[in-house]
Amino acid sequence: MKNTYLKVSLSASYLFLHLLALNGCSVSNKLPDMGGEEGSKVALVIEDLNEVKHNAMRLPELFVSKDGIPDAKKLNQFVFYVKGKPSVSGSTATCSVLIEKNDGTSAGEKEWSFESVSEKWKIKSAPIP
Repeated sequence: MKNTYLKVSLSASYLFLHLLALNGCSVSNKLPDMGGEEGSKVALVIEDLNEVKHNAMRLPELFVSKDGIPDAKKLNQFVFYVKGKPSVSGSTATCSVLIEKNDGTSAGEKEWSFESVSEKWKIKSAPIP
């Protein structure tokens, strides 16, 4: 449980620092390299998913189509982390996502795909175990 709390805290810290940097504030810690601004935006979609996965009303905001949204009961069993840098090519992107069960045990790694819709990154495909 302690390990899971640390990872969630680090994810929230990364998001806070990233938002500060986007707003022009300087930070003394170097942010993880996500391959550029668009890669960082893709990574933030995964952070957003962790935040709203319990909210069925907000989930559709993060996905290209309703057909791509995993079953909510299954989705809520996991926490998601970006592994490496997202690969961005125009209006599409892919990213390796580490998936952990809520108890902190590994559930594997999957490649997710993303699409920029009206200049906002959304999840196109999010396979989970």
